[in-house]
Amino acid sequence: MKRSLVATLILLGTLLAAAAASASTIRAYIAEFTVSPADNGNLKNTLQRLLATRLAGDGIVTVDTPAEADVIVSGSYTTLGKMFSLDAIAKSAAGKQLGTAFEQGESMDVLIPAVGKVSGKLKGDIVKQFQPAAAALPEAPAKAPRADIVRPSVAQEVIKAPASSEIVRSEATAGWISQRLPGVYSGVATWGTKDFVTADDKGIHLYRPGGKLDLVTEVILPDRMKILALDAMGPEANGRVLVFVTIMDRESISSRIYALQNDTLKVVAEDIPYMFRTIAPYGGAKKLYAQQMGRNDDFYGDVYEASIVDKGVKLSNPIKMPRFANIFNFNLFRDQSGKSYLATFSDSGYLLVYSDTGEELWRSSDKFGGSETYFQRRDWENERTNMTPFRTRFIEQRITVTEKGEILVPQNSGFFVLGNLRSYSKYSVVNFAWNGSSLEEKWRTKQSQNYLADYSYNPASKELVLLEVAQKDTFGGKGGSVVRLLGIE
Repeated sequence: MKRSLVATLILLGTLLAAAAASASTIRAYIAEFTVSPADNGNLKNTLQRLLATRLAGDGIVTVDTPAEADVIVSGSYTTLGKMFSLDAIAKSAAGKQLGTAFEQGESMDVLIPAVGKVSGKLKGDIVKQFQPAAAALPEAPAKAPRADIVRPSVAQEVIKAPASSEIVRSEATAGWISQRLPGVYSGVATWGTKDFVTADDKGIHLYRPGGKLDLVTEVILPDRMKILALDAMGPEANGRVLVFVTIMDRESISSRIYALQNDTLKVVAEDIPYMFRTIAPYGGAKKLYAQQMGRNDDFYGDVYEASIVDKGVKLSNPIKMPRFANIFNFNLFRDQSGKSYLATFSDSGYLLVYSDTGEELWRSSDKFGGSETYFQRRDWENERTNMTPFRTRFIEQRITVTEKGEILVPQNSGFFVLGNLRSYSKYSVVNFAWNGSSLEEKWRTKQSQNYLADYSYNPASKELVLLEVAQKDTFGGKGGSVVRLLGIE
């Protein structure tokens, strides 16, 4: 009897402690900083990240969107002469001011300590304002928050060790690895030969593997243009390869098509208002697809099969996209009976499978994909709610369907993933097979301690061409990338 009473008291104490912890948790959204004069680098995102990491803790967790938050924190960084002023304000979700803080300094050397002081002041004000609610225990056990809404704090965003059911490929070697390429590359495309093209913030570059990577030719784009995606098809009967470059020019899509022949890249068409992606649906022949960007919608309408005619693009065979799917993050596969399915990623990174009628059939329990490539557009409608004049949209990783009907997806993870702030630091490529009701993991590559920016599958050689970022851009360096060739059969 005594043992039962003791056990009951321990259980009751645990439940009360858990309820108290749940009640005392304050969810905070850190909005993107405004920088004046205009940002000369990535300072607004850096300040957002620094404040988020220092504000988290002591009952405060950071979340991805304002809709999830109890508190919204916005900040500004202003320079005048040699002086800077760092200002921040915290408001409740209802708009009530909870606290303000500011710090001034004379150089960048004291900026990080200033962020720490500002976060300390705000944290004290926020916790004080929420104390009455935190002190009161709920009458009944708190309802568990929905997993698809509440995000872990920055410190909690870590990759899980492979479960016993996961099979890590036993690779005799790490594959062929290139020399370090200066800069952070974002895209790679292949077409069945050993050559491939890559993209960075300057333009596109043709490389030829050998003892090391040899730069064959390149095209430099204007600074105002940002490459969102890179794809290629060919070679044609005459040896020509077509390279499709999806380009954001300010806030509009202005894509280009290049012809690669005799180691020379020539423009076939430019100022094309479509986003491109080459996909091998059902593990068959590679096809070119296109989608428009709308005035308000980032991905507008159906995805179409595309062909090149008279320096333009002809669209046919539309595919209606289910929720979350767009030109960059989908592929099609069939089961053994020939029934068609569509695989895609949700906005939060979960792998989804839809029926041919658009019904969601399966959703992964872990997150996959993960990309740091993004574009921004003016968001007048939600500017006041989101505390920023722009919305950010990430270009998700490719989903590959092999000739066996299996599905390849990357899984980037890392130490910092918070809404629009992402810094992945390790990855694996995972192979799935459909069993009729769900995707089952068959194997995964050994984890690499780099971020996978993009990849391409070469069915002729059964190789993955993996574009890895070995070092991110920093205040003192330009970063570095490598290319890895890895056989999967």
